[in-house]
Amino acid sequence: MRAEAPELAGVLLDESLDDGAVVEALRPLLTDRLRSRFPVAWEYWTGESRDEDTFFSIPWQGIACMRLLDYLDHEGARFEDGNLGGAEVESRPIATLRRLLRGEATDVTGDFVADMVHLFRQFGGSETRSLPTRRDVLGWMARHPSGLDADVVAWRAANRDRIVGVLVDRIREESRDGRPGAYRLDREPDEEAHARVNAWWDEDRFQLRHAARTTAALAEYLGGTVGEDTLATMRAAEERGIPVFATPYFLSLIDVRPREEQEHPGADEPLRSYLFYSTDLVEEFGTIAAWEKEDVVEPGRPNEAGYVLPSHTLHRRYPDVAIFIPDTMGRACGGLCSYCQRMYDFQRGRFNFNLQELAPTRRWPDLLHESLEYFRTDPDLRDILITGGDALMSSVSSLRRILQAVLAMAAAKRADNEARQPGARFAEIRRVRLGTKLPVYLPQRVTPELVAMLREFAVAARAVGITQCVVQTHISSAMEVTPETAAAIRRLLDAGWAVTNQEVFTVAASRRGHTAKTRAVLNDIGVLPYYTFAVKGFRENRALFATTARLTQERVEEKSIGRVDLRYHSALRSFIPNAPIVRALIDEVRRSDQVPFLATDRNMMNLPGVGKSATFRTIGITGDGRRILRFEFDRTRPHSAVIEEMGSVVVIESKSVRHYLDQLRELGEDPADYATLWGYSAGHVERRSAAFDPVAPPAIGTGHSAERVLADAPEPDRPPAR
Repeated sequence: MRAEAPELAGVLLDESLDDGAVVEALRPLLTDRLRSRFPVAWEYWTGESRDEDTFFSIPWQGIACMRLLDYLDHEGARFEDGNLGGAEVESRPIATLRRLLRGEATDVTGDFVADMVHLFRQFGGSETRSLPTRRDVLGWMARHPSGLDADVVAWRAANRDRIVGVLVDRIREESRDGRPGAYRLDREPDEEAHARVNAWWDEDRFQLRHAARTTAALAEYLGGTVGEDTLATMRAAEERGIPVFATPYFLSLIDVRPREEQEHPGADEPLRSYLFYSTDLVEEFGTIAAWEKEDVVEPGRPNEAGYVLPSHTLHRRYPDVAIFIPDTMGRACGGLCSYCQRMYDFQRGRFNFNLQELAPTRRWPDLLHESLEYFRTDPDLRDILITGGDALMSSVSSLRRILQAVLAMAAAKRADNEARQPGARFAEIRRVRLGTKLPVYLPQRVTPELVAMLREFAVAARAVGITQCVVQTHISSAMEVTPETAAAIRRLLDAGWAVTNQEVFTVAASRRGHTAKTRAVLNDIGVLPYYTFAVKGFRENRALFATTARLTQERVEEKSIGRVDLRYHSALRSFIPNAPIVRALIDEVRRSDQVPFLATDRNMMNLPGVGKSATFRTIGITGDGRRILRFEFDRTRPHSAVIEEMGSVVVIESKSVRHYLDQLRELGEDPADYATLWGYSAGHVERRSAAFDPVAPPAIGTGHSAERVLADAPEPDRPPAR
């Protein structure tokens, strides 16, 4: 470090100065350097210019200088660490560096030292940022297979046959024991029994009825291939009360062949990583706090975002949108992700997999009316996100009643405005979304009956001013996209519902090229990426958390080859209201703009306060190398008035950069591919894609071709960014 920045080292080693004096001596040195050598960085750091273009024009050394200045401003500051149960940690990188340079004993780890060494190299200019080429990114993407690849389809078909054999034995045993159920096998020959179970396989009720609900069942479905350490963790999770729930269909996607026989070893790791629980989750369960504090709802009292909500069925953090969680089977899912944001609710038993207990209660009609009256009488709400749980876990009849109530509410809100003066009119409902992971966990749920009901709603919605009907999926890997998933998506699109995706950026999903490949495969089946989210949570999700530096690196270095030129933005605005032809629209833009995928998503973090953002700076570091980040809010969208009072939110990451790189190495990745990772100590929120403009233009109708849509796009007003 002395050689990298001798002027800094000289001050740090000055015996005549105490720690406080060193901070004050470094400040003018770094301030002058930032102002004179990196004026753009100076404007951003001081707040003179805080736009996205300014941020991404800051030189690499300027980013390091900003970070050191932020360290000086927060030297000795104490922060509440949610990873340590709320205990306070102190950030003293400057004082610690003095001791390290003097050879004195410290209580910091090698992870802290590694981070500081890379910071000094970046500051001194010996570590620079060399952006990967388009060819590099395409090469990384090619490493990752898709669930639509012929070889993957083949081994999964064999896996299904094996699981069908397990199911035949289980159902025969249940039938002999006289256990009630719609699915029975008596004395049929094996061939006939297998044929019957194969036919049942495509029924959603069959998949739910025979889902693995115990570690023992999980191990049986996976052919006894789960390691003993993993099984021990899963058993401990059961003892702590963490549910186990996975459909036979989803388990057929897990590669149980010996690693040496696998064409792409570790390709199913993203699926495994949220199927199997970590020791951190087991140890923390029972004390897990809500990451998004505004999700804690107490009727009659403002939530963290300042909104008074009538019941637990509503969550809200923004003026224009609220989440509606039906008090039905929609509180369950077709599977349980280990990173689930509702894990804290499992501790209280509010969300569970006792499906029969989740049928609507007598109070449900009252709650439904009360919840939708909240939307009707609020002046700002125009977007309703129906989720859970999982919106599509509700029966068709339950979901029909919910959507009919939404239609009635939207019509009433529109009618109410007729009696108001133009300047006093309320926002009307423009977008309805259904949050679901069933295209991955249970594509069999997308039945003709469900599709017909959704189609009816989409037609009726236009009459009351709803311009966007959207199914919002959660797919984190191209390996989750199977022929069954693609068929389910196709049916939803044909019903007039656009499909968007929110990826959770786990460690396994964060490998080079993995998210870019996922975007491309999603585009192939007509899905628009909407968000790429950092894993939420504190220590309970440490095993899955990919650092914010990696989320930023992926955005800058890989996602960039999918940026769509401005000339196509008017075409993008036609995508959502034209779901049946969206695949053709996507393909035409990809072909015309020569991009492998459309980067319509935003890389973001859901903040443990209010809202989401990717505008952050690294203001401190713990003794074990975990970065302390200060997030500013997303100023590109409306937000709660509470945000003005909060100003910013501090996040202490659950692992160090070196810890994360070690995990990638264990997955077979070469850390050299991630060499620039250390330098991503700041970020800025992206602009929202034009595809998700809140009020879409009138639908062009299926009689128009993709070429016609693009022909109507305006000429570019600036050269392409690439």
